[in-house]
Amino acid sequence: MNLLGGTIYGFPAIFKVLSRNKIYQNLCPSSTTDKCLEQLQQFQNGLTLGIAFFDLPAFVIGVLIDKFGCRFVKLISIIFHIIGWLSLALLQPGRDYLLYIHCVFSSISGIVIVITTYASSNYFSKSRAFVASLLAGAGISSTMWFSVFQVLVDNKRLELSHLAYIWLAFGLLMFITSFCFLDWKYSFLNLPYKFDVQLELTDENELDRSSFWEHFRSPLYILVVLFLSILLIPSVFLAVVWEPSITFITGEDKSLANKYTFAYNVSTLFSIIICPINGFLLGFKADKSKKQKLLNISLVQTISWLLNVTLCIIPMFLSPNIIIPLLIINCLSRATIVAGCQAVISTFFPSAYIGRLTGIMWTIVGAITFIQFALVKLTNPITIAWRAWLIVLALVVLMSSHLIQIWIKYFKERKKELNNFFVTNTRF
Repeated sequence: MNLLGGTIYGFPAIFKVLSRNKIYQNLCPSSTTDKCLEQLQQFQNGLTLGIAFFDLPAFVIGVLIDKFGCRFVKLISIIFHIIGWLSLALLQPGRDYLLYIHCVFSSISGIVIVITTYASSNYFSKSRAFVASLLAGAGISSTMWFSVFQVLVDNKRLELSHLAYIWLAFGLLMFITSFCFLDWKYSFLNLPYKFDVQLELTDENELDRSSFWEHFRSPLYILVVLFLSILLIPSVFLAVVWEPSITFITGEDKSLANKYTFAYNVSTLFSIIICPINGFLLGFKADKSKKQKLLNISLVQTISWLLNVTLCIIPMFLSPNIIIPLLIINCLSRATIVAGCQAVISTFFPSAYIGRLTGIMWTIVGAITFIQFALVKLTNPITIAWRAWLIVLALVVLMSSHLIQIWIKYFKERKKELNNFFVTNTRF
């Protein structure tokens, strides 16, 4: 998950490496020696397309997981993995289009790894929220690897193509882990352990057999999906505009900009700590009562919303003073929203449907991600990027409607439990 999950989000770290390798250099005027907006636009478009394809196929992947099992889907994704990283290894002037192929195919492979790994949280019962959020942290922290690439290339330890071949070889790791840790729907080579459905038992100790469509139409599911889709925009958009923003803030000091970009990507390592904390909060006594479940969700989602409002405001002011707060808030906001929403899906919905429900959620996230193409046009020059951030802020503020609804649900359930308590005591 950490090596191959969400590497696409760290792709901006090698923009300068791609520029030095003269990728899309043909778009730059002959007089341009240091800065080429047309070239940068291609890099940003490739990144945005990659992020979109990281999420868009998720529904199909979820359906395949529910039908054939995680192992089958992950084995198929090895083909996408090989094509994606081979494209980066062969990338050079004259084959600039391979940049887009890498972003798309490595992203599809990455989302398969993410969803199959999330689904494996079903092997656990009461610790499912904690495990799901820990896995989310591992996926988010995979952002760091392109920064590692940048440092190695800048120090002339390895070429970008060498690193791409190394990551291509991890296809063998995907193959091995598929058979060691993931199961499928076929009778041969099955694993000895199965999904733990203890968390899904009702008071009558029977499995909740509600249909998929009932869970799909659940207000909780719908609002969690919308909440994730909108609140993930700030961190995704920051990844797209990070390179021009940090270049402007540092006065085009390449060395300093590279250091901040490295810090931006490596800071995601803290997600491995932040995500499980969110998972613990969501799972805290959640099996005791519906009221506690709703309270946990309300608290975590409110914290996520406040963090993302802050994340939208800070980048509007392009000054050196915002860099450290931006790094901290970005890490906290993305880890909180991803871990929180994924833990809700893993904890409060049946294992039988988790592939499809997770897939639909991330597909909708991917579809909404295409808004980045329009927003990027509002960031040229970067000094007027505040217009794009204002639009994102408006969308995030709009999702306060979800917070109002979830808190209303909590107080209604609290009132209901209190009434039942008084009625019971009165009888005795």
